[in-house]
Amino acid sequence: MGGGSIISSNLSIPCLHRIHQGNPARTHVTSYKIGMSLELCELMRRLDELNSISTRKGVEDRSILVTFDDGWSDVTLLADFFDDNRKLQPVLFLTNEHIKGNRSLLPLSRLYAWCDSWLLDIDQIEDLGISRECLKSLPESLQHSILDDLNIPNTHLSSQILDCEQIGYLKKKGWIIASHAHDHHDLRFDKDEDLLEGLILARKGIEEFGGEPWLAWPEGRCTIRTCEIAKKAGFEKQFSLDVEAGNVDHPDLISRTIWS
Repeated sequence: MGGGSIISSNLSIPCLHRIHQGNPARTHVTSYKIGMSLELCELMRRLDELNSISTRKGVEDRSILVTFDDGWSDVTLLADFFDDNRKLQPVLFLTNEHIKGNRSLLPLSRLYAWCDSWLLDIDQIEDLGISRECLKSLPESLQHSILDDLNIPNTHLSSQILDCEQIGYLKKKGWIIASHAHDHHDLRFDKDEDLLEGLILARKGIEEFGGEPWLAWPEGRCTIRTCEIAKKAGFEKQFSLDVEAGNVDHPDLISRTIWS
């Protein structure tokens, strides 16, 4: 699969998180409200359309990336979908902990699950003295510590997160497995040496797993500085989010659009 085909097709690359069926279930309410959960039938309709457009453009098979972040087990609803949509190539971006079999919820996902369980609006969390933006800037361990202090339950074995068997099945189906970094937070705030060390570990981990040395920046955020560090760490492709990264122009960086 050629990187040129991906870029020259002039088609936006979708980034997906959660998938729900029908009305958002209780475990999807917050994700849906913040634009991170898409209804299955609507998603398949849009993917069918993307595949049809790609066919008319005459692009190579498996040259249009469809990306999935954060390791949600919802993606198994599309396990067989790409068999008949051959222009599309699914890519699963997983953290180091995901590929090790850790099925704990990421801190923000943990917060959303708590909001859903109590039917709380996500906007109410500021009454607790925290904000999504503040949490995103902190390392995962510190995010978890803050949630611990607020007595927000931590699910260490969540069925909402892909297990090793499911990841292996998707890999056999031709899904590309790639890296979502060593720690899920806004890495722009990390020191150069810490970021390089972490990304080297992430790149080695994903390659040992049999995945591609591609990196989706957590929260979609990066800078020229962080992109250069990722390149030094050995990542061959990097992915941002158009609504988060701004106008970062780096030859290895590919922008994505969140589908909601």
